[in-house]
Amino acid sequence: MNTLLPAFAGLYENEIMSAMDRLKLIAEPSSESAERMVREAAMLVRNDRLRLVDADERYGTVRFTTRDFPYAEIMLMLPAQKSTCSLHGDRGCEHTAAAWFSAFQHIGSLSEWLRDWRSSGVSRYQPGRALEQTPEAWRDLLDKLTSRFRSFGETVPYHIISEELSLFSQQLRSVEPIEQEWKPLFKLYSSLYALHAVSAGFSARGFSIGYDRWQFGRMLDGLLDNIKDSLARLSTSRRLFAADPFYHDLEDLVRSFTLSADHSPEMWIAIYRDVWTTLFTGKDARERELAVLSGMDDSSDGSPLLLMRAWISILLGLPAGDVSVSDDPSEIPLFTSWMELAEYLAKAKEGTKAREIIHALVPLISPYMESVSFIEQRKTASDLADLCRETDMPENVTTDILFRCGSAAEAEYAEFLLGRGRYREWAAWHLLNHSSFDRVEMSGLKTLIDEAPMEAISLCHTHVTEQIAQKSRGNYREAVRILKKMKRAAKKSGRADWWNDYIAALRKKHSRLRALMEEMERGKLTL
Repeated sequence: MNTLLPAFAGLYENEIMSAMDRLKLIAEPSSESAERMVREAAMLVRNDRLRLVDADERYGTVRFTTRDFPYAEIMLMLPAQKSTCSLHGDRGCEHTAAAWFSAFQHIGSLSEWLRDWRSSGVSRYQPGRALEQTPEAWRDLLDKLTSRFRSFGETVPYHIISEELSLFSQQLRSVEPIEQEWKPLFKLYSSLYALHAVSAGFSARGFSIGYDRWQFGRMLDGLLDNIKDSLARLSTSRRLFAADPFYHDLEDLVRSFTLSADHSPEMWIAIYRDVWTTLFTGKDARERELAVLSGMDDSSDGSPLLLMRAWISILLGLPAGDVSVSDDPSEIPLFTSWMELAEYLAKAKEGTKAREIIHALVPLISPYMESVSFIEQRKTASDLADLCRETDMPENVTTDILFRCGSAAEAEYAEFLLGRGRYREWAAWHLLNHSSFDRVEMSGLKTLIDEAPMEAISLCHTHVTEQIAQKSRGNYREAVRILKKMKRAAKKSGRADWWNDYIAALRKKHSRLRALMEEMERGKLTL
């Protein structure tokens, strides 16, 4: 059976090499437990204490067992670069390491790998006290620590990103400054680098498994929280005179990370805004930043440069300047960032500029809605409705905006139509969206009955028909409850004879539905 392994190892050479490289980084040679794990794994392989059970070429899995007690079953999942052990799970142990060693020795020298691994312990970064306190030294260090992320590509499984981030965090503990007053600044630097490394190389849409997308989103949220915590601490603490070069360097660092954000640009715009509203509050720094931004070319589609200029201008108390939004699809990732700017302008009584932004965003509403979850659609629809109201948006533009939001703006558009006495459109909107009767009631049915009773009767009739079609007593009771609303509307419109004829026709049509007849009798529906 072992004769299968050389061919299998050659087939998955890249995956095995990546797994071995990761093991070299995760297993710290100076750690006693890691050294013991690697030593015992090497002994298992050299003493032939690992037996190959099978190798499945379809799924890229290889299974081993140990020959001695305690018996363990080990599985390598080569495409995903994962391994599990029946004794220790997927935490990593001497058995899984031995399985990787067994596969690796068919494509490389295990002795050389072990020698390189042991020597790497000598060249690891020294403790923080040896780290030079300059922005250049910090950047060089963090560039090296995050360099592995850039080599993964965009199709890497989530667990590899997670493991690499954990390794990055472990390495930071050995290199961070020992002085307490420097720790918050170093944490901000390292958090910015970590978020840039993760967000620049990967996107939530790149994961085929929903749980991985959710985990990746949580990872980004955690990194964002670290940045916000660091900003909060630095903004409320006394600034060190020796730290001035770092603060000047941060201006350039945050700007470059924001401009180069291919994935999640809206996230980096939010970071850019937070940095300049909490950390850099001085007029000189903001004027210097605006001068740098003004000298840059903003001709490329999807560039956040216009947004960055607008934020700095507003923070300086200047007019927002050019806030024209392109209707190019490349602007879709920045949709929420433009929305946030419009909200800020609306609160600052810059209604004209806010209206310009919202009006320019109209062509992007539908494609943006298609690209996000329904929860995000609902929030966006609510925010757009609030902005239209706060900025006195013309009625025809508001109608267009809310209609483009589709069912996500069901409540907002219904409220808008009802407030303007457009009752027939209100009823048609609910029919178009197949709104539940509870939703119809909550969004203004009582007003419709009082102001346009016949429109209310027409809308309610559709729901009565749907309930009767379900053919259960519970649905019949609900149908009668809706009929009582219709009875009130008929009375309000002075159409008693018409209403009685309607009830008679309904009884005749469904005379064989005994339960419905009983519920209608109890409801006393005639006028």
